[in-house]
Amino acid sequence: MATCTATLLKNIPIFRQLAEQDLIDLARLANPKNLSEGEFLAMQGQSWPYFALVESGVIKTHKISSQGRCLGALRLQSGALFCSPTLLDEGSLPATLEADNDCCLFLWHGDVVLPYIKKNNQALWELSSLLVKRMRQASEMVEDLAFQPVASRVARLLLKQHQQSGADPMERNLTLDEMATMVGTTPVMVCKIMSQFSDRGYLKVSRTEIEFIDRDQLKKIIDNN
Repeated sequence: MATCTATLLKNIPIFRQLAEQDLIDLARLANPKNLSEGEFLAMQGQSWPYFALVESGVIKTHKISSQGRCLGALRLQSGALFCSPTLLDEGSLPATLEADNDCCLFLWHGDVVLPYIKKNNQALWELSSLLVKRMRQASEMVEDLAFQPVASRVARLLLKQHQQSGADPMERNLTLDEMATMVGTTPVMVCKIMSQFSDRGYLKVSRTEIEFIDRDQLKKIIDNN
């Protein structure tokens, strides 16, 4: 089981503003949690007033509509801090948090962390900045779904994944189902669009890798819609 340390917390902008003794206290109060791939951390609709720091692995968030459609949202990588909206408004969690692979996290109930943050203006600012960032990410996703054709959304997702990986060819670390969830369509449609991109010479796609041949054409697909 991993151990939370003050040094680890200093890498997180919100916690970095706190005094050394506060960091030591929070490190001691952290609750480590290990999740296996596919295991749920929290479910959409429940009250979950926690801070969650991803120490290793990836946590994915997704939202289920009343019609049963699944829409992917954030992917929280190692070092990411998730602040549940329940911390501030006592409402329900808007999305499900699921381990995309084996993960190690540290959890704090809001009643533990918020007193430390409330007495530090800079930490409050960093918390507000993080929540605004999440709000903008959600707004961009809604805008894409409302106004961008599916091909444009797939192209944007591919380029974003390429930028994050920094590798070319890029390892295929998302399944067709996961990609479909993230862009609001079906796996069949994602497969069809990627085949079109390949046929046009924008990509080379294998079972394990994606090589980007003409990134400019993918950008044009996004810009023209």
